[in-house]
Amino acid sequence: MKLNDTTLIAVLCTLLTGLLHAASRDIAPFGPLVLIAPIPILLYALSASRTWRAFASAFVARVIGSAAFIYAYADALAPAILTLATVAAAAEFALVVALTRLAVERLPSWAGTLSFPVFATAAEFLIQLGSPHGTFGALGYALVDILPLVQIASVGGIAAVSFVAALVPMTIVMLIRAPAHWRSVLIAGASPLLAASLYGVWRLSVPSEDQARVALASIDALTFQSVEDPMRANHVAAAYADLVQAFQGQELEAVVLPERVFVDTTGPGANASALLQDAANRIDARIVAGFDEVLDDGQHVNTARVFAPRASRLTYVKRRLIPGLESGLVPGREPLLIGDRAVAICKDLDFAPMIREYGRRGAVLMFVPAWDFTLDGRLHARMAMVRGVENGFAMARAAAMGRLTVSDAFGRIVAEAVTSDRGPTVLVAEVGLTSRRTIYSRIGDAFAWLTVAGAVLLVVSLVLRRRGPA
Repeated sequence: MKLNDTTLIAVLCTLLTGLLHAASRDIAPFGPLVLIAPIPILLYALSASRTWRAFASAFVARVIGSAAFIYAYADALAPAILTLATVAAAAEFALVVALTRLAVERLPSWAGTLSFPVFATAAEFLIQLGSPHGTFGALGYALVDILPLVQIASVGGIAAVSFVAALVPMTIVMLIRAPAHWRSVLIAGASPLLAASLYGVWRLSVPSEDQARVALASIDALTFQSVEDPMRANHVAAAYADLVQAFQGQELEAVVLPERVFVDTTGPGANASALLQDAANRIDARIVAGFDEVLDDGQHVNTARVFAPRASRLTYVKRRLIPGLESGLVPGREPLLIGDRAVAICKDLDFAPMIREYGRRGAVLMFVPAWDFTLDGRLHARMAMVRGVENGFAMARAAAMGRLTVSDAFGRIVAEAVTSDRGPTVLVAEVGLTSRRTIYSRIGDAFAWLTVAGAVLLVVSLVLRRRGPA
């Protein structure tokens, strides 16, 4: 089936894909719609009289699809950065659609079916390699609520989930466009999807080997008070220490508190570290808390301090900083593992290769102080959860202005609470642990690089062939 290349058809397909993307990507709540979102624009692109018309329509559709992203970060990011990010995402999508059009025109049906997911995944991965935001914006994050499909991340990382998210709509498009070649289309499109689904169902049936009981807490009304006004630092620390001591007798392994909440002072009275150390001793559990620390040269670092009962304090320095918002901070260099327990901070979790180091070293549970932008709390919690699936560890993530989330190594959300500035938010949960290492923790981004190689081969084929047999 081919669509007529009229302005009305172009506008309708552009709007439909744009609106479906806006409803399914980034902070939008209807992630699974991403499985049908590209269908209208792909059907139009494959019927358009000129490649430039397909490119332009796809570009506009992706700009419309960025509505949720723009809404979420309009107040947090400079207009120039917001515009650049939106245009870059639109250009990437338009280029992928244009290349897919050429592949379907010139190559066999099975290759045409694979072209869109291969080009989309390869382009996404290559951009991530140089992006200061890591995997943020990956297509695969839209599928985090479909747990059987998310399990493929334990093999190929988020790139494998993005591949599946692009493969489904392209398979549907090819069945509509070339029904006579349904066998080759289904072999190319349905086989990987079936394999991923069966693997996911099997992996979700694997039992946990151990359990850990953790608590998370946030007092959003006190967020950033210590950093803005050091005179308030001890008040903030005392409020959290009192909150933590309420966990006494609950046999917790750890309490996780948000990112950059605490500042140590040199004035009279107990400082934040002393108060939290005393609280850790009282409840007989680790406390992992976010600090703003000042170095000897006056520069600041964003840290997570680990207070263990009657033991020396450990410190992790955030390694991935948010451009613009944290440009004045000094990044860390080293991971922190305490046996098989790991520590990272918020933005670190956007960078899959860096977090994979914890998986390689056998982490089974990660503690994550974090700080979100309220609207993106769910998105960032789910992005972090995918790192756990990739590497086989559970996660306790405490975010100010976001969510308190406990997830297991398979991406199941064990417990979750939305924080509020109306009062303290507290969460206590028991999460299953597994010591099984994942394929991804061993081979890293091999699948993503495979799609890059596939994209190169497709482009070479397009150059060598004007039109191949169906």
